[in-house]
Amino acid sequence: MKHAWFRRLSLTAAGLGALMSGLQALGQTQPQADQRWYQIEITLFAHDTAMQAQEHWPMELLAQPLPRNTRPLDSMLEVLSLPAWQAAASQFREDEPLPEPVEIAVPLRTSEFKLPDFERDAFLALPASAHGFTDTNRALTNAADYRVLYHNAWRQPLSGANQAVPVWISAGGLFGDRHELEGTLTFRFNPGQDRVVLDARLWLTQFSTTPPGAGNEISLPELPLSLISRLAQTAANATAIDVPTIQTWYPAQVIPVVNTREMRSNEFHYVDHPAVGIVVHVFPYTPPPLPADSAALL
Repeated sequence: MKHAWFRRLSLTAAGLGALMSGLQALGQTQPQADQRWYQIEITLFAHDTAMQAQEHWPMELLAQPLPRNTRPLDSMLEVLSLPAWQAAASQFREDEPLPEPVEIAVPLRTSEFKLPDFERDAFLALPASAHGFTDTNRALTNAADYRVLYHNAWRQPLSGANQAVPVWISAGGLFGDRHELEGTLTFRFNPGQDRVVLDARLWLTQFSTTPPGAGNEISLPELPLSLISRLAQTAANATAIDVPTIQTWYPAQVIPVVNTREMRSNEFHYVDHPAVGIVVHVFPYTPPPLPADSAALL
């Protein structure tokens, strides 16, 4: 049976170290009693005719640097695809006898790491069972003029504008180290804290292998060092089977997607734009308390 060895293979020292590193990298935010949490679901889709329009798009909309606290969503794949586990798997053939297990005493929980908790961790991408946009995404996929670029759901506490955390979005085709759609979505309260506000700061890029002529160069917004480091770590955890030929890509056209929308929770919202549409649903969420036996281990 394929990968039958995995069911009996104990943690090796290298695998354990990689697992701990991966868990520490997930940086979950635990609920606090005075926080108001929300569950957020987003679909981003492109209008396929957007790049054909001869319209001037002001790049000044993207001139402001990305905040230093910009972060991507956490994902269980960051743990499950750790290279040490893949390396351990490659050491054994399916028809070879299994080695004796290595017994290692490991604390289930320490103050340094913990398993991701879908019910209580902020900025953790939720599994498909928590998604509600199945029909919406199917309708967009079946429409001739639309192309779904991104879909995800997560939970987070909300704050005012000064403490809001921008969520990094990268979707669509990958061209070198940049994606077709990039940018941030920031959810926060309005000053009265009676509405949820979405600040979208995205850009849709058409890439070309032809270098631009003198004076026609286009520069994409620079990423903060904290985000670059996080994305580099995620890339390092992925094992490439085939290394593709290196191709140099140049931004040929960039369409800023900048919008602010004040929303009521528990309502389905559509933020229109000539290039990228945003479908969003935000509703209150209350993280459940930790079980008594689990709280003692934290």
